[in-house]
Amino acid sequence: MLTATRLGAKILQSGGSALDAVIATISTLEDHPLFNAGYGSLLNSEGNVEMDASVMSAEPVSDAMPKRGRKSQQVAEDDYNVTAGAVAVISRVQHPVVLARAVMERSPHILMAGVGAERFARSCGIQLVKPAAMISARARERWRARQQQQAESAAEAAARASMGMEHGTVGAIAIDARGGIAAATSTGGVPGKLFGRVGDSAIIGAGTFAHGLGAASATGQGEAIILTSLCREAVLALAEGSPDAIAREAIGEMIDATGAEAGVIILDRRGRIGYAHNAASMQVARFDPAGGLRHLWLPPIGAVRRQ
Repeated sequence: MLTATRLGAKILQSGGSALDAVIATISTLEDHPLFNAGYGSLLNSEGNVEMDASVMSAEPVSDAMPKRGRKSQQVAEDDYNVTAGAVAVISRVQHPVVLARAVMERSPHILMAGVGAERFARSCGIQLVKPAAMISARARERWRARQQQQAESAAEAAARASMGMEHGTVGAIAIDARGGIAAATSTGGVPGKLFGRVGDSAIIGAGTFAHGLGAASATGQGEAIILTSLCREAVLALAEGSPDAIAREAIGEMIDATGAEAGVIILDRRGRIGYAHNAASMQVARFDPAGGLRHLWLPPIGAVRRQ
């Protein structure tokens, strides 16, 4: 996490864009088998990888490219242009977040899925790999263990399930020197998901959102995140509160509505950062000019916060 965040920070420090920073950060995490994204993706019920990813960018109008099609909208009150791209249920792309960016910048669409998205990747010069090349040894071992658990008695399976869910979705948010804001999210989904299931990481407004007010990325139980439009609601609430307070409120409201587990990271246009979760654990790495590069292991909301 520190290596990936350091790479994104270096891009920002050299005058690069928030969009370039989040894509580089997520791509690095997608290459690491310890994260549930890219090469480390958990397997679905049939033992295959199906990945989701999205990216969203809010650029000041003075520096932004002309709007492209219906995927862009101007945020008049903040004088920003907003663009987004996403992919779902893909199995043959090493860096799903890079393909999500290609959808945003090189197509008239926001979301593409499955074989069609992979054909589009080839047309953009993004190399396709064999599906087996995206399955790590760790993911295969977890899938086999899950299959064994499902063969156990209902009581034993329930006891194991109570220990908490596996996630590991990766997300990144950034603001650059020009005021550009970006967010990106990538995941392999929940363990044992049904073939063809799409989670929040591919849904703009649920797992990823960027706006003139700020940006957010989420992890956790995707269905609950989609139902509550977690990231969009959190970012729009920045008009009335600090990122840290808004993150806690957003997770609290999601708990009240669904009882599910999730986490969110939030950034506002002043560069302030917030995060909160209610899962067994959540880790973040952050960089800001004043505090430098830090790694935090976050307690769930309701516990005493330590840094």
